[in-house]
Amino acid sequence: MSGASAQDGNVRQLFEELCVGGTLDVYLDNSNPSSPGSAHTAIFCQIDSSKVTGLSVNNPKVLFHKRSAGGSAQGVGPVLDEQAIDAMAINNGNCEKGAANGNWLCRTSQPGDLVKKVSDAGVSDVNPELFRGINTPDGVAPVDPSKIAQRLDVVSGGGLVFNTPVTKSLRDALQRAQIDMGTLDADCEGQDTERCMPSLSKQQIASLLTGNIGKWSEIKVVDKGGQPKGDLTQYANGSITDDKVTICRRVNGSGTQATTNAKLLNAPCTDSAVSPASTSNPLAGPIVVLNSGSGNVDTCLDDFNQGTNNSKANTAGAKAWAIGVQSTERNADLKYNYRFIAIDGVAPTLANTASGHYLDWAEVTYQWRKPAYNGPTGDKLKLIQKIASDAGSPSIIAKNNAKYAHPFGQGGYLAATTSGNSAPADGKFDANNPVNPYTHAPGLSLDNCRVPVIDNNQPNRL
Repeated sequence: MSGASAQDGNVRQLFEELCVGGTLDVYLDNSNPSSPGSAHTAIFCQIDSSKVTGLSVNNPKVLFHKRSAGGSAQGVGPVLDEQAIDAMAINNGNCEKGAANGNWLCRTSQPGDLVKKVSDAGVSDVNPELFRGINTPDGVAPVDPSKIAQRLDVVSGGGLVFNTPVTKSLRDALQRAQIDMGTLDADCEGQDTERCMPSLSKQQIASLLTGNIGKWSEIKVVDKGGQPKGDLTQYANGSITDDKVTICRRVNGSGTQATTNAKLLNAPCTDSAVSPASTSNPLAGPIVVLNSGSGNVDTCLDDFNQGTNNSKANTAGAKAWAIGVQSTERNADLKYNYRFIAIDGVAPTLANTASGHYLDWAEVTYQWRKPAYNGPTGDKLKLIQKIASDAGSPSIIAKNNAKYAHPFGQGGYLAATTSGNSAPADGKFDANNPVNPYTHAPGLSLDNCRVPVIDNNQPNRL
């Protein structure tokens, strides 16, 4: 399987859920030592036949490869066109037992460490049709929508909540500024709760991501009475050595970037939409870092907060405020020095999304070629169908979401009503039955460019 790095944690949990206890081995590429497995992961175990009906072998041994490098588009175009792409080889020469939770660490830098394989299936953060225009990876043709219905089976994996996190030092400065403005409580500095989460508007974030704001000093702070308080950088408390905006974005072809483009920039949903900044302006800002996977964004944001260079993107060792793009699968344990923020005053929680108040979310998909186009068959197809089906199950989503509980609230996934699920009848969000009554597919094909609306016969609330 290739595609969305934002969903790596969930895909891994979905597969591990099928394993016989005590048979699991995990292999992580070590190309980014600060975030092993950023580009490639593989999982080996015996599958519990009681959990996957109809297998031809009892408790078969299965090695499951997941390529994350390049993001969601690698789970669409290459799957659609049966194109071989790099996958991580696993052998005695390039993998050794590592200290990371007893997992195996695998080299990917030497000849033979990567091998060309055609993916059996793909996973993407948005529907396959969105990988056109600015979401087309370099050197790859845009997806032909007419081929998708003809060649692929596409299954909804529910909704995933995204955000534009910022370096921790910027989060703290925003808190200090918004305390001074009177929009946050006086005790909020340094707090990670929803009550104390600072906010930027959709328009401010769009201005940052497009490069229309190049330096943080261009953002002015004004109190509730309209009185100027100064530049945002006056609240830095010595936390930065560079005033230029840094953007830790994803490469073209990333589903996380495609979600951000659609929800915050309306691209490629309208022909006249503005594009995200893709090159740096060393003098006026912004500094733009293109990251292949979500793990690289983790490291990028952490580096610019700390003045380190584990990502190889901060060669000057600058301490700078940065904004990124991530799913709320990431950093629930606060391992990295960045924090999620509110957009238009609304925190990126499942409850806020299911109530229709939070905007930055997308319905994800799993896809594979139909048998007539050399798609998977037999036991392999049964496993893929089981993973895709479980991805949309409220009970399994609720279990897997436990790893995405942030101090500000629950992040992660919501089941879709279009998969036959129903939201709680009283309209109150239930983390044990995390169903989103809103959909981008209201009796139509899925399109994450579409404004989500209440699905037919689903409850709504103010």
